[in-house]
Amino acid sequence: MSDADMPAASIANLSKTFAGVKALDNVSFKLSRGAITALLGMNGSGKSTLIKILAGVYQPDPGAEVVIAGHQVALPFSSASAHRAGLRFLHQDVGLVPSLTVADNFAFVSRFRGHGMLAPIDRRAQKEHVERSLARFNIDIDPESLVSTLTPTQRTMVGVARALQDDEGDIENTDVEKILILDEPTAALPAEEVDIVLSALEDLRARGGTVIYVSHRTDEVARIADRLVILRDGKLVADEARGDLSSDEIVEKIVGRKLQRVMSEGVARTAGDTVLTATGLTGPRLRGVDLDVAAGEIVGIAGLVGCGRSELMRILGGAQAPSGGTMSLRGEAYAPRNPAQALHRGVASSPQERRKEGVVMQMCVGENLTLGRLKRLSRGGAISRKLEGSTVASLIDAFAIKTTGARQTIALLSGGNQQKVMLGRAAGYDSNVLLLDEPTQGVDANAKAEIAQLVREQALRGAAVVMASTDFEDFVGLAHRVVLLDRGRIIATAVGDEITVDNLSLLCAQPEIREKSA
Repeated sequence: MSDADMPAASIANLSKTFAGVKALDNVSFKLSRGAITALLGMNGSGKSTLIKILAGVYQPDPGAEVVIAGHQVALPFSSASAHRAGLRFLHQDVGLVPSLTVADNFAFVSRFRGHGMLAPIDRRAQKEHVERSLARFNIDIDPESLVSTLTPTQRTMVGVARALQDDEGDIENTDVEKILILDEPTAALPAEEVDIVLSALEDLRARGGTVIYVSHRTDEVARIADRLVILRDGKLVADEARGDLSSDEIVEKIVGRKLQRVMSEGVARTAGDTVLTATGLTGPRLRGVDLDVAAGEIVGIAGLVGCGRSELMRILGGAQAPSGGTMSLRGEAYAPRNPAQALHRGVASSPQERRKEGVVMQMCVGENLTLGRLKRLSRGGAISRKLEGSTVASLIDAFAIKTTGARQTIALLSGGNQQKVMLGRAAGYDSNVLLLDEPTQGVDANAKAEIAQLVREQALRGAAVVMASTDFEDFVGLAHRVVLLDRGRIIATAVGDEITVDNLSLLCAQPEIREKSA
């Protein structure tokens, strides 16, 4: 086999088992030189596990083989050996340090330091190296700029250039095959700027670059991919040239069934009056969102990473000011400047970042349950311990929080019970509106079921519930409506029997189907 015909990489018999469950089951495929291979699959298909094995984060089961540029790579991988083998990664968060300059993020200063730990850094050489690397991708950014001043798209492009900086040959061995692996690089980017990244990848391919491109978006795949590798339930279900599959066939292989395009002609509502209304909300990610929620209604907010889901929840809860648009609560203007003002108006939030924003890990269960309501528990300017105790006891009982008692440190509770503490605190205000961002994140199946029942009970008492989640299973059998966002815009609304994991996945992966089914 000539060098031109030799695959950039061959992956064979790749498996990974976690606690007896196969996350990857005997996956084998090849990467062609100078080609973009799209790695596709639903959440839980095994994509992330495969990428983490290649990055040296996970170790594969025995029997796996990885060959790069004709040379078998010794397994198990480490992060260092993956880099030496030529694998370069760009993850969703890009991995840049905002407080540092592009140059200091870009190139390890040790490369430009003289002999000895105290030798000065050759800043001129460092800057020239970064400028050359940026120029290869037509990135017009001053290396001395702080990363915090860059747009999301600029950060992504800097990440691409940084990942491939060694290709110039002035620092490392150019005999190593370089393979760039990108995990959802456009997920958090505005639609109008996605083209910048895709064009850069097309230019890289034209120069002979080899790429693995992980994405949920079939429109991007249709544009740039030469080959498709599709995983489902840990198994390889397709390894074909892009032109051999239509867009419908791609999605069918991803979800494992024929497309059933179902979209509602109207919007299912409950009998309650409208409580919260948002009109034309805009922000860094949002592009004019209209939303209304009725008393007793559970509205799901769904979408892929970067869709604007959490930004919408923060704006509704007063944690972030919108750039534009208006909100009203029971017909009156609603513009909270912070979550405390929102709570005063009857809008309570349970945030996504449980450990950072939701609970105080050093405090006990009782203290976390009563945060923000101490005035209600005070009599004559002092906290009524009797009232506090009865309130905490009733919330622990009502929300089935498994704890040794109110004084137990919340850090000792399971993730599911910490989530129930946040939900109990929010619901304990008897609020008109409950905003729940990722209420089942990081909890087991039993806790998910318990949380779903608690959410259902809040709606039954008349609360208007808005629940955002990346796990579409959270909405099935619970939400009255699910609003799907894509890059800051509402692209579809699913109701009733339309709320299935497959259907929501189809709408997110291929939003144009709503137009075909009209």
